[in-house]
Amino acid sequence: RIKTLTHDTRVANSRFFDGDVDLVPKYALTVGVGTLLDAEEVMILVLGHQKALALQAAVEGNVNHMWTITCLQLHPKAVIVCDEPSTMELKVKTLKYFNELEAENIKGL
Repeated sequence: RIKTLTHDTRVANSRFFDGDVDLVPKYALTVGVGTLLDAEEVMILVLGHQKALALQAAVEGNVNHMWTITCLQLHPKAVIVCDEPSTMELKVKTLKYFNELEAENIKGL
């Protein structure tokens, strides 16, 4: 769905546009849980330490309404691509597991 962004939202996001609110788009696309789960494949990009709690919820938490990203646990072809800073809240065992999984997949290429 197309949503009109409020002025406050545009001001908050102006930091990504050199502080110029006029460069911030006035509209955004929203994607609901149903749309995500109906997709053939889903890829989510998680970057930065600011997203570490969301990544932790997505990977280590239970499916719940507080963290929409947790619905990806129900998707048969979902992948999360993340950088190192975004993994800071993950348990060591979780990170080790996914690093080993990644290494195995790279070997298979």
